[in-house]
Amino acid sequence: MARLPYLERDDLPEPERDIFDTLLEQRGAIGNIFRVVAHSPLLLRRMLYFSDGLRNRTTLDPRYRELAILTVGRLTQCDYEYVHHQALAKRVGVRPEQVERLAEWETDPAFNDRERAVIRYATEVTQQVRVSDATFQALGDFLDNEQIVELSLNTGFYNMVVRFLLPMQVELEPDARD
Repeated sequence: MARLPYLERDDLPEPERDIFDTLLEQRGAIGNIFRVVAHSPLLLRRMLYFSDGLRNRTTLDPRYRELAILTVGRLTQCDYEYVHHQALAKRVGVRPEQVERLAEWETDPAFNDRERAVIRYATEVTQQVRVSDATFQALGDFLDNEQIVELSLNTGFYNMVVRFLLPMQVELEPDARD
């Protein structure tokens, strides 16, 4: 059970209820993460604005973004993040066998060198925060500076997200695995 209550629309102050209306309109549902972050409506607004920019307003190949996010979720054992991003990853072109075999990314032929470089980067950021020169330089072989920044911000943002989800014990919605 989550450590803070999952808020409903009517629990929010009147001027803040539009946040849930927008989420419902854009996503079709209000995820438990948003119901908990809504205890701070201002930060929920800022979080949604930033995450929209990361997801919809970058030049980074969305497959790389989702491989990085799945890596963060897997390494931190955050089912909430991992499950939510499995379907999104598949929608943007990550192959089902890649999602299923992400733990074997270093040797599995389902992954090419570029995908391995992205996963290695997300792995080092998640586990060590710092990345090796070799890992960073490998990104420069196929990403420009803007895309490296976008990958870094996505990886860092989702590391922040899991570090919110896990201590708050935010639960996966019952229909999330469908």
